[in-house]
Amino acid sequence: MSDLRVTLLHGLAGSTRLWDHCRAQAPEDVRITAADIDWPFDGTAAPGLPGDPARTVAEVVRATRAQVVVAHSFAANALLEHLASPDASPLRGAVLVAPFYRPRRRDFDWDTISYYFNRFHQILEEGLHVTAAGRIDPTVRHAMALRVRETIGPYGWMDFFGAYLRTPALPLHRVRPPVLVVAGQDDRAAPPSDARNLARALPAARLDVFPSCGHFPMAERPRSFTRLLGDFLASLPAPSDRSAGAPPADAPLEMT
Repeated sequence: MSDLRVTLLHGLAGSTRLWDHCRAQAPEDVRITAADIDWPFDGTAAPGLPGDPARTVAEVVRATRAQVVVAHSFAANALLEHLASPDASPLRGAVLVAPFYRPRRRDFDWDTISYYFNRFHQILEEGLHVTAAGRIDPTVRHAMALRVRETIGPYGWMDFFGAYLRTPALPLHRVRPPVLVVAGQDDRAAPPSDARNLARALPAARLDVFPSCGHFPMAERPRSFTRLLGDFLASLPAPSDRSAGAPPADAPLEMT
């Protein structure tokens, strides 16, 4: 029997390093690929535009012949949009880590915009802290987060928040594969209520919320996350011909 092909997707301004433990502890019968995606920050990461996130996910799935995709943060929403589209890849399963989701348009208000606009750098700072395992001086880390925020810029932020705003309109009934939704109880970016609401809205989803954990469960609780992922992969039904993976296709991506 061939190995199960699992592809990992990092979020906006993220890094494949966040998946290091997950990759190192993969079961012998699982072949893991971490895709280093250059998410655009120029306002084109939106449906129908050159950087369409759902289309980017489709390209990665084809390039890696993925049967299961594990996606974090902004990438989790990109994967969700892809799975809800008419042209969704026939995956065997999907894992959405720290996704952003609200079921109703009225769940967004001006306070929501203010929160994510004024605290965006704190999300980035948390990512730097986790990636460096706390080895960066807090003052330096704060300055680095501000520089990353400047790199993402207003257009990149709008692409992120636009993806969040689109979630109430997603036709989630179209999502066919089993989905594992993972959240951190202390996540200040994607609150666990988002994950709970999303798991309830999906046709076939299970939810796991890690206590004393923030926006990066795979790096903050690596052993627990890897164990959870392994259990989910083991629970997936046998592959059908449609989920066996598409032939490789050229894509401008760096796979590590």
